[in-house]
Amino acid sequence: MHASVGVSNRLRAHLADPAGKLDIGEIASDGLDVLPVLAEFLREDLPIGQTERLEAILKAVLLNAFQKPVSGPDARRIALFQKSLGFILKYKSYAVKAASPLGYSIFLQNEREGFSFQRHIVHKLEVFHILGVKPGGYVFLCDSEHWNRVYQPESFARWLDGESNAAYDPYRFEPRPGDVFVISELGVVHTVVGCVLEEYATVSTDMVERLYDQNAGKPIPAGFNRANAEATMRALEAPQGNRIVSGNEHRHFRDVRPEWVLGGERILLCDSFVRAARYHIGPKMETATLQDGERATSLRIFGGHGSILIADNSEQGHSQPRVEFGPSDLFLIPPGIHYSLGNESSGYLEYSEHVIAPGVAFI
Repeated sequence: MHASVGVSNRLRAHLADPAGKLDIGEIASDGLDVLPVLAEFLREDLPIGQTERLEAILKAVLLNAFQKPVSGPDARRIALFQKSLGFILKYKSYAVKAASPLGYSIFLQNEREGFSFQRHIVHKLEVFHILGVKPGGYVFLCDSEHWNRVYQPESFARWLDGESNAAYDPYRFEPRPGDVFVISELGVVHTVVGCVLEEYATVSTDMVERLYDQNAGKPIPAGFNRANAEATMRALEAPQGNRIVSGNEHRHFRDVRPEWVLGGERILLCDSFVRAARYHIGPKMETATLQDGERATSLRIFGGHGSILIADNSEQGHSQPRVEFGPSDLFLIPPGIHYSLGNESSGYLEYSEHVIAPGVAFI
């Protein structure tokens, strides 16, 4: 029996009976040979619990691979795996969460539906970048002290149904495409409702206390599937301007000015545990060759086509091995690998960048 068949059978058994023992470390020790099998499973429309069990295995495989320098051929293998897989899709009653292993996600929320009202119980950095706002869409931010003082389930439910309430109204804000919200402190009560957004986070899984869950018990919509989600994401466009929105009751705005980089411009949204940035690269231009020895990188293409150089130190200056890309492609670049993007289209190349240490992302 081929080794991949054995892995496939073990994964299928694990999904059917999660209480059964599965040695994730043993599977991870098989290395990158496991990736094609995982991709087959992860492209299925599965319940979120099964998807996250597979995601945990994928993270273990990648973390194991990143314990030593990754060769150029293996880096391109990982990049092609991520391109072929696309996002890991998690279906919730209110949204499709399109997740990646390092913590970069796109949320496709239903109109007037969104996250529960929640706060982080352990440190997790989240950067929300609004791509689109549906009718009635909003962001809610307040501190725990205020929430604990005013919150009453009955009055809050009426407020959600449209009744005005001075205890909650000032903390609701209607964003516009391009707005950026950084949740970096414990105790900030927050939600996003009725929006399409990017999330640049330190981890791709939930680590929150749900204070009011308006989604409890609601079914998954019948139209939530990979075909529909990928079609929606292919049509997404990058906002043409960005501003940082801070403050809870009283908001402050700071425009994010593009900075020049080789080939075009970069819009830096956040640079902390996570670097969150967007790039606009001119027609027929090539970016600088970048390398981060400690952190891995996710790249999501919004517009344009071309090829990406992915090479280790020994391959620099040789045959310049490249991988083709087009709109909606997603790539994962391991630490220590050189990469640059060449825009071969007549319009702008637009993409998002999420940079993080694997040891932070894969907890």
